[in-house]
Amino acid sequence: MREAIRMENLPLEVQIAPDGERALEIIVRAENDADAPRPHILLLDLNLPKIDGFELLRRIRASDKFKDIPVVIVTSSDSPADRSEAARLGARYFRKPVTYDEFVKIGGFLRQLLEEKGLLPA
Repeated sequence: MREAIRMENLPLEVQIAPDGERALEIIVRAENDADAPRPHILLLDLNLPKIDGFELLRRIRASDKFKDIPVVIVTSSDSPADRSEAARLGARYFRKPVTYDEFVKIGGFLRQLLEEKGLLPA
Protein backbone atom coordinates (compact mmCIF):
# COMPACT_ATOMS: atom_id res chain seq x y z
CA MET A 1 0.00 0.00 0.00
CA ARG A 2 2.78 2.42 0.90
CA GLU A 3 4.49 1.68 -2.40
CA ALA A 4 1.29 2.37 -4.38
CA ILE A 5 0.84 5.68 -2.53
CA ARG A 6 4.48 6.62 -3.12
CA MET A 7 4.26 5.73 -6.83
CA GLU A 8 1.30 8.12 -7.21
CA ASN A 9 3.06 10.86 -5.22
CA LEU A 10 0.09 11.11 -2.87
CA PRO A 11 0.65 13.34 0.18
CA LEU A 12 -0.58 10.67 2.58
CA GLU A 13 0.88 9.37 5.80
CA VAL A 14 -0.05 5.75 6.36
CA GLN A 15 -1.06 4.61 9.81
CA ILE A 16 -1.69 0.88 10.17
CA ALA A 17 -3.94 -0.70 12.77
CA PRO A 18 -3.36 -4.43 13.35
CA ASP A 19 -7.05 -5.10 13.97
CA GLY A 20 -10.48 -3.47 13.95
CA GLU A 21 -10.43 -2.74 17.66
CA ARG A 22 -7.21 -0.75 17.34
CA ALA A 23 -8.55 1.06 14.27
CA LEU A 24 -11.63 2.08 16.26
CA GLU A 25 -9.39 3.37 19.06
CA ILE A 26 -7.60 5.61 16.51
CA ILE A 27 -10.95 7.00 15.32
CA VAL A 28 -12.26 7.56 18.86
CA ARG A 29 -9.03 9.32 19.87
CA ALA A 30 -9.26 11.58 16.80
CA GLU A 31 -12.88 12.39 17.69
CA ASN A 32 -12.05 13.36 21.26
CA ASP A 33 -8.56 14.84 21.06
CA ALA A 34 -7.98 17.84 18.78
CA ASP A 35 -4.22 17.12 18.84
CA ALA A 36 -4.57 13.51 17.68
CA PRO A 37 -3.90 12.73 14.02
CA ARG A 38 -7.13 12.89 12.00
CA PRO A 39 -7.51 10.40 9.17
CA HIS A 40 -8.52 11.85 5.79
CA ILE A 41 -9.22 8.50 4.13
CA LEU A 42 -9.63 4.98 5.47
CA LEU A 43 -8.63 1.75 3.79
CA LEU A 44 -10.36 -1.21 5.42
CA ASP A 45 -10.03 -4.93 4.98
CA LEU A 46 -13.24 -6.84 5.64
CA ASN A 47 -11.54 -9.66 7.52
CA LEU A 48 -10.06 -7.69 10.40
CA PRO A 49 -9.59 -9.48 13.72
CA LYS A 50 -11.63 -8.39 16.77
CA ILE A 51 -13.97 -6.02 14.89
CA ASP A 52 -14.59 -6.85 11.24
CA GLY A 53 -14.41 -4.26 8.49
CA PHE A 54 -18.15 -3.79 8.07
CA GLU A 55 -18.78 -3.37 11.79
CA LEU A 56 -15.96 -0.84 11.96
CA LEU A 57 -17.42 0.99 8.96
CA ARG A 58 -20.88 1.09 10.59
CA ARG A 59 -19.35 2.66 13.70
CA ILE A 60 -17.43 5.19 11.60
CA ARG A 61 -20.61 6.15 9.74
CA ALA A 62 -22.32 6.71 13.12
CA SER A 63 -19.60 9.22 14.10
CA ASP A 64 -20.44 12.91 13.69
CA LYS A 65 -16.85 13.79 12.80
CA PHE A 66 -16.09 10.88 10.49
CA LYS A 67 -19.42 9.92 8.95
CA ASP A 68 -18.40 11.44 5.60
CA ILE A 69 -14.77 10.29 5.50
CA PRO A 70 -13.87 8.51 2.26
CA VAL A 71 -13.54 4.76 2.87
CA VAL A 72 -12.15 2.12 0.53
CA ILE A 73 -12.79 -1.53 1.27
CA VAL A 74 -9.64 -3.38 0.15
CA THR A 75 -10.40 -7.07 0.15
CA SER A 76 -9.96 -10.37 -1.65
CA SER A 77 -13.73 -10.92 -1.52
CA ASP A 78 -15.64 -10.68 -4.78
CA SER A 79 -18.96 -11.36 -3.09
CA PRO A 80 -21.89 -9.38 -4.53
CA ALA A 81 -23.29 -9.12 -0.98
CA ASP A 82 -20.04 -7.55 0.25
CA ARG A 83 -19.98 -5.11 -2.67
CA SER A 84 -23.61 -4.20 -1.99
CA GLU A 85 -23.01 -3.65 1.74
CA ALA A 86 -19.95 -1.51 1.01
CA ALA A 87 -22.00 0.66 -1.37
CA ARG A 88 -24.85 0.91 1.13
CA LEU A 89 -22.38 2.19 3.74
CA GLY A 90 -20.91 4.70 1.29
CA ALA A 91 -17.57 2.98 0.73
CA ARG A 92 -15.68 2.29 -2.47
CA TYR A 93 -14.59 -1.25 -3.19
CA PHE A 94 -11.17 -2.41 -4.39
CA ARG A 95 -10.72 -6.13 -4.87
CA LYS A 96 -7.18 -7.22 -4.10
CA PRO A 97 -5.69 -8.59 -7.29
CA VAL A 98 -3.32 -11.54 -7.39
CA THR A 99 -0.28 -9.73 -8.81
CA TYR A 100 1.80 -6.90 -7.39
CA ASP A 101 1.58 -4.93 -10.64
CA GLU A 102 -2.21 -5.01 -10.48
CA PHE A 103 -2.28 -4.21 -6.76
CA VAL A 104 -0.25 -1.01 -7.04
CA LYS A 105 -2.97 0.33 -9.32
CA ILE A 106 -4.79 1.14 -6.10
CA GLY A 107 -2.64 4.29 -6.02
CA GLY A 108 -4.49 5.68 -9.05
CA PHE A 109 -7.79 4.56 -7.54
CA LEU A 110 -6.97 6.50 -4.36
CA ARG A 111 -5.85 9.57 -6.33
CA GLN A 112 -9.14 9.64 -8.21
CA LEU A 113 -11.18 9.29 -5.01
CA LEU A 114 -9.22 12.01 -3.21
CA GLU A 115 -9.64 14.37 -6.18
CA GLU A 116 -13.39 13.66 -6.31
CA LYS A 117 -13.68 14.46 -2.60
CA GLY A 118 -11.72 17.69 -3.00
CA LEU A 119 -8.85 16.41 -0.88
CA LEU A 120 -6.31 16.84 -3.69
CA PRO A 121 -6.07 19.45 -6.38
CA ALA A 122 -7.57 18.12 -9.62
